[in-house]
Amino acid sequence: HISLLALPENQPSISINIKKILTGITLHQEVTSRRKDGTFFYAFLSESAITLPNGRKGILSISNDISSYKKAEMALKESEKEFRTIANHTANWEMWLDRKGNVKWTNPAVYNFTGYTPEQFQHDPELIFKIIADPFRSKVRTAYRKALTGTKSKGIIYQYLKQGEERWLSVTWTAIRDRDGNIQGLRTSGQDITGFMLAQQARYASDTLNQKLIDNAPFGMHFYTLDKNNDLIFTNFNPAANQILNIDHNLLIGKKLEEAFPNNKDTELIDHYRKAASHNKVWHSEQVTYNDDNISGAFEVRAFQTEPGQMVATFNDITVRKATEAALLESRQLFEVLTRMAPVGIFRTNREGATTFVNPEWCALTGLSYQDGIQGKYLQAIHPDDRGECLREWVAAVKSALPVISEYRFVRPDGSVMWVQGQAVPEMVNDEVKGFIGTITDITEIIDSKHELLRAKEKAEASNSLKTTFMQNISHEIRTPLNGIFGFAQLLSSGEYTENERREFMYFLDDSINRLTKTIDNIMEISMLMSGNMQKNEVVFNLHEWINEIYQAYHQLAANKNIQLILKDNIDRDESLIIADKALLKRVIEEITDNAIKFTVKGSVTISCSLPEDELIIEISDTGQGIDQLFMPMLFEPFMQENAFIPRIKNSGGIGLSIVKGIIDLVEGKITVTSSTPKGTIISVEVPVKRLTSRREKPKPANVRQSISNPLILLVEDEEINLLFIKRLLGKYPCRLLISENGFHALEQVKQHPDIDLVLMDIKLPGLGGYDTVRKMIQIKPDLKIAAVTAYSSLEDREACITAGCVDFIAKPFHSKELFDLTGRLIHWPFGNQTNE
Repeated sequence: HISLLALPENQPSISINIKKILTGITLHQEVTSRRKDGTFFYAFLSESAITLPNGRKGILSISNDISSYKKAEMALKESEKEFRTIANHTANWEMWLDRKGNVKWTNPAVYNFTGYTPEQFQHDPELIFKIIADPFRSKVRTAYRKALTGTKSKGIIYQYLKQGEERWLSVTWTAIRDRDGNIQGLRTSGQDITGFMLAQQARYASDTLNQKLIDNAPFGMHFYTLDKNNDLIFTNFNPAANQILNIDHNLLIGKKLEEAFPNNKDTELIDHYRKAASHNKVWHSEQVTYNDDNISGAFEVRAFQTEPGQMVATFNDITVRKATEAALLESRQLFEVLTRMAPVGIFRTNREGATTFVNPEWCALTGLSYQDGIQGKYLQAIHPDDRGECLREWVAAVKSALPVISEYRFVRPDGSVMWVQGQAVPEMVNDEVKGFIGTITDITEIIDSKHELLRAKEKAEASNSLKTTFMQNISHEIRTPLNGIFGFAQLLSSGEYTENERREFMYFLDDSINRLTKTIDNIMEISMLMSGNMQKNEVVFNLHEWINEIYQAYHQLAANKNIQLILKDNIDRDESLIIADKALLKRVIEEITDNAIKFTVKGSVTISCSLPEDELIIEISDTGQGIDQLFMPMLFEPFMQENAFIPRIKNSGGIGLSIVKGIIDLVEGKITVTSSTPKGTIISVEVPVKRLTSRREKPKPANVRQSISNPLILLVEDEEINLLFIKRLLGKYPCRLLISENGFHALEQVKQHPDIDLVLMDIKLPGLGGYDTVRKMIQIKPDLKIAAVTAYSSLEDREACITAGCVDFIAKPFHSKELFDLTGRLIHWPFGNQTNE
């Protein structure tokens, strides 16, 4: 019976399968069968129902022996099981993929490599490419495609871990084939080589750095190798070697040291080089002298091993240095001889100002010993009244490395007092301050003579009647314009004159007011200068633009007198930025220019401007009658006028040039006057400035402001006359006026009227002062335009107004034109057309 072939455990299924076959189902199955001898074999059965010749149903069973195949399959499964066991415990990353790129299996090591679990790779087929750095992604896809064609690939890739860490991998791609040789998928195997790659990169960077150091070293380098005969063979050099020795080292490569540099033959240098190469003995010589047909000089040499059997010699040409040292030694010896013989005291200090040397004459003058001098005890010997100032000057000179000259007193051990002039200059070596060298000279007799002269001068000045002269001149300069004001005001009020006559009276009235204003301003300025209260205010400005503004301001005045005004601007346009007191310098040049035009009847006035180094030089020359030489010493005294000028100048106050002199002294400048009658006068002004190198900027487009047809203007003024005058002026044109007589009320007006276009602000106010009022207004409305209209007229007052927050400034008394020029600048009202008011 067929059941004899079946195993016992399969026999129950025989009858079931027969029934299925008889219903018309064809069965295909693998079975394990038993032979007669009891051995087993594997068969593949194909069973189907048939009709026998007698018409009865039967079963056709075709059996194929597949024992060999099954045994191979079982062996393969066992092998696969063993491989998975090994792969799951290996440190390498193993992965199997099908032809579509789906991950069929990967070992746990994948998590250590990538930070992702095997399940995450099986879920996302693209994850294997996502973790690869961009430059390597296309390379991996290419290797993947090649492996699917049967080509085994391997390479290095760069990937990122899930946490962002970077890794280098060495990966192999191998095709997986079935028993027929068909490719079913891929196997990838990866090994972490991050440490190796980092070491390679570090070595490359180190080699590159070493080569750069060699190529850019400022000293020469010769490389040698010991051959088997113990000869040193020249192998390489650096660029500096060519520059120092001025030879072509390429011609020396491969030669023995004695052949490359024959003058070294039979010298100890070769032995030291050999020891350096073979025994790692470092050798240094401060001076090696070498001379042959191509090379001559003194060199500092170091030799040391680079690798066993190899060495490098570094060298510097010290020929010039040695010559300099010899010259320095000679100079030092000469200095010592001169200091011993010099008739003045000589001292020397280090960079910090500590004394390092004094000569015998210095000791004789001060009464101190050499040790006292170099230990700094000379400070105690300086007179107590001079010690503080002398020390401050010396500390400042040392800090700024500048020369210093000062006069002070020494109190000698015997109690006698001696005046000395001490001066010191920086001692420079290669543009670097190494210390100071100075002298002290006995000037006791000179100081005594100077004191006698000073006492005589003070006695003479005490008997002078300058006070009376000063008051008389002030009275004259104030009463003269006042007389014109009173007189022409009476004529205007009488109503007895024609329109043309009244216009003429108005012109003279205006001229008298301007003269009085200028006199008051000049008196204030000369007072501040004489009291020392005027301060410098240095700013950055364009010198070329500044001098042209002054020229344009006086061009018409000169033209009215048929005088030619000439400007010679010798300033480089690209180097015209300077730091100086712009306002004070303008005051100086305007005063001199104004005088030159007034004092010149015909001809020309020339303004020349130049900027050599850090000094501004402006020269103003005219073709007037000149100044008498007897008057020149008193030219800059207040209220002094040469009699020859008086008939030609109807309204000169006599203090303009004294203001000029005071300003020049304030800014530490110099003014010189050259004049001869009747050829003319040349006044030259030299002022120290700080230069800035600049690039000429393109002109900015003009800021076109829109006219305000009916502006709201707040007038803050506590004087009724001034208030009435300004109201009358402003009331001639369409505007809305708000009036405040004190600062507190003005602030309320600003709060209640946020649309105020302009504030005209007096500074001297009752209660809350003008400066505080301006600051508080700006806090309420930061963009508010405030213009100071005040009787405070000095440059300091102007700066104080701007600092407080004002955007513009006019001083009382003012002309209506000045007021409307101001409103035109700030709010373009009234339409910029009232310049002739």
